[in-house]
Order: sequence, then structure tokens, then C-alpha cells
Amino acid sequence: MQIAQKTSVEIKSLIFSFLIITICQFFFLIDIYADFFRIDIDTSWFDHDQIELFAVISLTFAMVVIGKQIWQLLRENSKFKDSIQVASGELLTVIYYHFAGWKLSPSEIEVALMLIKGFSTQEIANLRNTKMGTVKSQTSSIYRKANISGRNELVAYFVEDLLGEKYLEK
Repeated sequence: MQIAQKTSVEIKSLIFSFLIITICQFFFLIDIYADFFRIDIDTSWFDHDQIELFAVISLTFAMVVIGKQIWQLLRENSKFKDSIQVASGELLTVIYYHFAGWKLSPSEIEVALMLIKGFSTQEIANLRNTKMGTVKSQTSSIYRKANISGRNELVAYFVEDLLGEKYLEK
């Protein structure tokens, strides 16, 4: 609830800043148009310099609000990038933990990672400079040691960890 209120205030402040910029832009365009075509606008009911000063102060306020939002978004982006790197690293740690529990050989680990990444048997053989029969044999060994039936189950094994229990409950 508190995050939604904060977001609502941030959105309202950005909308308000946008409106200020739009109004000031409109004023300055009229002012430039009048100066360019030497049109004398009757300003006896207000002081032109005060309007310009108010517009510049308002624009400064809008720039501060928008700058603060940009700064906050950059910080949040940095945090999200850090979280993604941590999650990626943690997933790889979890994967290696299971590989160790399954007692996979180094070459089986390499093949298993390629299977998880979605490489075909032929692509794995080409990348590893081995025969397709060797890759098929290693693949069968991986599935047997992990007690799973195939590639889809291997990938699903780790995706379930990513989704967590909350997603699976829905």
C-alpha cells in the first residue's frame, strides 16, 4: 500500500512538472513570436519581467523534480541490475549444487549446462568437437543420474526453483 501511494505521488509530481513545462513553453513561444514579429502585447495588467522570472523559477522547480525522479530511477535500475546478477549467480550456484549431488562428470556438467541453455544435441556435439553419439550417451547418463526423463524435465527442475512456491500456489 505504501509503495502504491509513493508511486502515485511520484506520478502526480511528474505530471505537475510536465504541466509547468508546457505552460512555460507556451508563454515563451508567444513571447518569442511577439518579439520576432515586433508585436506589442499590452502588458499593463502584469509586469512582463515578473512573468518571465516566475516562469524560470517554475521551470527550475520542474527540473529539480524531474532530476530527482531520474536520479531515483537510476538508483533503482542499479539495484535491479545487482539483484539480477545475484539471482543469476545464485541460480548457477544451485545448478552446480545439484550437479554435484548427481555426481556428474566435468564433461556431463558442460553438456547439462548446454542442454539447459537450449542447445540441440548436434549443436552440443559441434561446440564440443565430439560425435553426436557421445553427446547422446552423456545426455542419457545425466538424465539417469538426475532421475529425470528428458531435457524438458531437466529445465523444469531448475525453473521451478526460480518461480518459487508462491507462483505454483496460484
